[in-house]
Amino acid sequence: MTALVLGYRQGWVELKVIGIAALLTLLLALAWTLGRASYDATISLDRERVTPGDTAYGSVTVRNRAGRMVLPARMELPVGGGVAAFDLPALSPDASDEVLFSVPTTRRCVIEIGPVRSVRGDPIGLLRRTRDWAGAITLYVHPRTVPIDASTVGYLKDIEGVTTHDLSSSDVAFHALRDYVTGDSLRSIHWRTTARVGRLMVRQFEETRRSHLLLALSLREADYADADEFEVAVSAVASMAVQAIREERQVSLVTSRGRVRFATGAALLDHLAGVQASSRGGTLRDLAASAVTLVPNASMAAIVTGSVPPPRELRAAHLTLPAPLAAFAVRSVAGGTCTRRAISTLTVIDVPTLADLPKAVRSIR
Repeated sequence: MTALVLGYRQGWVELKVIGIAALLTLLLALAWTLGRASYDATISLDRERVTPGDTAYGSVTVRNRAGRMVLPARMELPVGGGVAAFDLPALSPDASDEVLFSVPTTRRCVIEIGPVRSVRGDPIGLLRRTRDWAGAITLYVHPRTVPIDASTVGYLKDIEGVTTHDLSSSDVAFHALRDYVTGDSLRSIHWRTTARVGRLMVRQFEETRRSHLLLALSLREADYADADEFEVAVSAVASMAVQAIREERQVSLVTSRGRVRFATGAALLDHLAGVQASSRGGTLRDLAASAVTLVPNASMAAIVTGSVPPPRELRAAHLTLPAPLAAFAVRSVAGGTCTRRAISTLTVIDVPTLADLPKAVRSIR
């Protein structure tokens, strides 16, 4: 446009030609991007939760909901920080096309997939018009976990709870027998009495104060020597939490950013999939103080951190915890050895890799 104006003002034929050519090109590009299309697009995954190293497979289905045939189009599917592009063929009314894709994973993260969008543009890339046709879905790459032998995890068991007068179908203080009702656990059925009276009878217990595991995870970047240490720490927290949930024990998680609320083990792992270390955050003492304030009824606490904090910092965090609360610390130590030691009355276990966690935990008695 500038060349065209200058060409007419100055009488330069060359600038007029350049200006007219540029204007025609722009008009052609604009015409190329015009047009109407109407699609229904859906994104599906074979599974929305994986672990690092797994591959999630999915599909994108695009249906022409216009009352006429639509021409071929370019479609894009954002996947995390990247974009996958594919060509949509011409579709008659109500026809659809399906495109398969895969998402390989190498590390713990949360990946947003979508939305599907159509792209119209001219061949030389002057103009581009996009429109979204489907909402995004989330792929969670959970931290790795390892099973911890329940028979040896003494700190997750509480067989000496304080008896209350509330009746329960579980726990350890036997009270009486009653008739079976729908929803009772089959493990509570007293088969000898059932055989004698001819109807299902279950044990009824007096409820006790159940063991409550409090996990305190440091997110302070300065507490870890490298990123691998942080990953081991996150996986250690995930493994201990999942084991406690499997044993139907109460478990709470507090990080440097506050308490994590979750209703199921999957919800906890979803949160841990996206947790990241930060340059901001208080000391281990601050973390411990916050944890016991937010979860005052815990019976056991585990402070999980990296190899950087010195023993005095671990000791200061331990002194912040109330005396009746049993506690231990888990240190992720890259390149170290699996050891158990004591800092005053605090048991500290060093875990070089996630595979060392079950052995380290078994050493806590």
